[in-house]
Amino acid sequence: MPIDLKKKEISDEEIEAALLHKMYWMRAGAKYHIYEPDSPKGFPPNLHKRVLETAKDLYKKGLLVKFPHKGETVWQLNLDKMEEIKEKIRKFYEIP
Repeated sequence: MPIDLKKKEISDEEIEAALLHKMYWMRAGAKYHIYEPDSPKGFPPNLHKRVLETAKDLYKKGLLVKFPHKGETVWQLNLDKMEEIKEKIRKFYEIP
């Protein structure tokens, strides 16, 4: 069951799962990456700031990897913690 991001109250855990799910399906980690300013795309405008903060929190937890690329910061999933990432996603989404 996907998260309804348009509801009034959205927990940080739901935003984490939604961002990780987006990056998982975009294969950001295995082959691709996401530019930091592009990470909130697809989320409602009122959540863009929280999504960027969540990405930084996930980096501190070790679930995301950050590195410079062409003068900008890009994010990838940490492949060493893929099982933990999948567990966070499975709380809200169905993934293989």
